[in-house]
Amino acid sequence: MTTLGQSPFLYALFASGVLAGVVTVVVLGRFRLYSRRVRIPFALLSLSGALWVTAYGFQLLSQSSGGELFYARIAWIGAATLPTFWLVFTLVYAGEDQLLTRRMVAFLAVEPAVAIALALTSTSHGLFVPPDFLRAGTLAKLINDADPLFVGHAIYVGAASVIGVSVIGKTFLSSDGVHRRQAAVLTGTALLPLFAFAWELFWQPGLPVDSVPLSLGISASVILWALFRYRLFDVTPIARDAIISEMRDAVVVLDDHERVVESNGSATSILRLPAAECIGRPVLDVIKQPDVVREVLDGRDRVETAVGEGTDKRYYEVRSGSVNEQSQNRAKLLVFHDVTDRRQTEEEFRALIENSRDIITVLNEEGIRRYTSPSVKDVLGYCPESLVDESVFPLVHPDDREQTREDFQQVIEGDSPVRSEFRVRHKNGTWRRFETVGVNLLDDPAVNGIVLNSRDVTNRYRYEQRLRVLNRVLRHDLRNDMNVILGHADLLLDKRIPAESKDHARTIKRKASSLVELGEQTRHIDTTLNRGTAELEQVEVIRRIEKELDGVEANYPQAIVRRDLPDEQWVYADDLVGSAIKNLIDNAIEHNDRVLPEVSVFVEPASPSGDFVEIHIEDNGPGIPDAELSVLESGTETPLQHISGLGLWLVRWIVDRSQGRLRFVENEPRGTVAIVSLRSVDGTAKAAEPATVESD
Repeated sequence: MTTLGQSPFLYALFASGVLAGVVTVVVLGRFRLYSRRVRIPFALLSLSGALWVTAYGFQLLSQSSGGELFYARIAWIGAATLPTFWLVFTLVYAGEDQLLTRRMVAFLAVEPAVAIALALTSTSHGLFVPPDFLRAGTLAKLINDADPLFVGHAIYVGAASVIGVSVIGKTFLSSDGVHRRQAAVLTGTALLPLFAFAWELFWQPGLPVDSVPLSLGISASVILWALFRYRLFDVTPIARDAIISEMRDAVVVLDDHERVVESNGSATSILRLPAAECIGRPVLDVIKQPDVVREVLDGRDRVETAVGEGTDKRYYEVRSGSVNEQSQNRAKLLVFHDVTDRRQTEEEFRALIENSRDIITVLNEEGIRRYTSPSVKDVLGYCPESLVDESVFPLVHPDDREQTREDFQQVIEGDSPVRSEFRVRHKNGTWRRFETVGVNLLDDPAVNGIVLNSRDVTNRYRYEQRLRVLNRVLRHDLRNDMNVILGHADLLLDKRIPAESKDHARTIKRKASSLVELGEQTRHIDTTLNRGTAELEQVEVIRRIEKELDGVEANYPQAIVRRDLPDEQWVYADDLVGSAIKNLIDNAIEHNDRVLPEVSVFVEPASPSGDFVEIHIEDNGPGIPDAELSVLESGTETPLQHISGLGLWLVRWIVDRSQGRLRFVENEPRGTVAIVSLRSVDGTAKAAEPATVESD
């Protein structure tokens, strides 16, 4: 029941309750601006304070014992839980929430739960507080008449409050700038109720009401003011430590007057002064690159700059942005992103391009040059800068221009590289032939263009031209002349001439036939070298082997021919694989020094665990010289080390095109075994290494 001395304090109590309730609503209602981990504990803290203060006011206002009992119980619930909520909030705010394990939270919940239960049932057991504790009015009176259990509760309240203030005080000492001011506000608002509690406990002021609920109202007022003045929970210290302090980029936080309010450890390298001395100073006075920062603060998206000299030189990409675009906080964030590694990589890549004989060109979708590497000066005689912003097509030969445009459009519309060959005008007026690969990198922000890699193949093209001419001469002109010689040799052999002359005629015919055969081999080689692996097909090899062996039996009746062949065998091979088998069989007969030359051919089908069919060609001749096998394995001839004839080269290249393997082993007791391995049609073998030649 209210007395005359209590009336002035009722208004203060109800005002305090309203303020604490408003703080609760603001913190909960503006959750998008506040850290959720801090919002919930602080809202519960404010709610328990509002419950305590408001119910205590209604308790004093009540005109009946039943009303006093009801409101006192509600007030006691708020008063008993408030210290625990305060301790939990301070641990979360300071980033020590790892201490709040499930066991710890359960332990902290025990004390207020027991205190509430004992207080609400004290009328039946008389423990904790005297039965008439509702009329005690103040904490001092309760302490005087209370049970030791209540004294223990008071000690817990004091300990929880002091520990919470210590945690916030530690945050205050370790923070700076806006975070230090936030911690100072929280420390001050916590000390006020703590002093009121100690005043009631030790000095017993004799006020008609408890001063602790009144102090909560003052603290709520300060908190409400700080919420709008300092954006109290916009960025908590734990958020700063977890995000800004651990960032590898240098970060500087500025207030709305462009003064430094915060920086992380990485910012030391871009500040002129120690970080603590920079707080509160204009950023342009403490930063090492004020001109660059000024550009960024004035609205430029990003600027690249260098800090330091020599080996300590670092490159940074500087950006600026608002700390919180959803709030009215006008603070800015300066971020210095270290791009030193990227810059070094770019410089190495640029050095590689600038020293390469290939010409690198970047075009837009209209074929306009955006970049041309410096090698264009050495290769075509043009200054790279003079070609930028010019179309690439006017320098292309008129006869090649239409096809080049089609290839360029194919690059734009596709995702795969496109290869093209065309002529380009040199600055001196001559034409150079280029092989160019185009790649579409329009979707790559770092390139945003069509990249062409062009290589001058003029000399190669001229060399190939000469080879084609020589090949034509060898295949056609020489063959025609040899046919004339063969015809005259036959005429001489048909006439009655001395035996010695006939021997000369036979020699002429044999050598002419050899030259005709050389021309045929050259034709096969030319065909082989101009076929790709894409032309591989399913080939039935038994029929081709039988045909070649039948020819050997007809042309060399003295030879012994053995065969062990299945009815059919399909393999993946070049269509000229028959020529390779023919050359190996002919080589086994023609280079045989025995009176009765022998050749045996058998086919070993692919085993269940293998995928290659093996064709074995055995002879009893002198064997292939090791020097020739060495040349065949290396793939290179010299004036001193070379292979007699073109047959083995033709075999190697055809087997290579067929993605097969070629091996030579010694035959017992004499001779050579040539083994050609080809992929079976039923097998799943991977492609063999190109031009695999082995000898044992």
